[in-house]
Amino acid sequence: MASWAVLEQQRVWISPRAVSFTVVCDACAQIAAAEGYGASTVHGTLPLDAQRGSIECPRGHHLRVERDGR
Repeated sequence: MASWAVLEQQRVWISPRAVSFTVVCDACAQIAAAEGYGASTVHGTLPLDAQRGSIECPRGHHLRVERDGR
């Protein structure tokens, strides 16, 4: 297993009324620290009627998106 692997699923919580978001991919941030790679910013949207979704960063890391309301 690579030293930069993210073992747990990345989860992003967004506001109950948000329809768009911008986050930094944790996996890319770990690579940046280890290899000098610039962290990957991910831009996404989630319709108001959706409670969860998913998105991939430019390097292919999967992020799960959930609407806050826990």
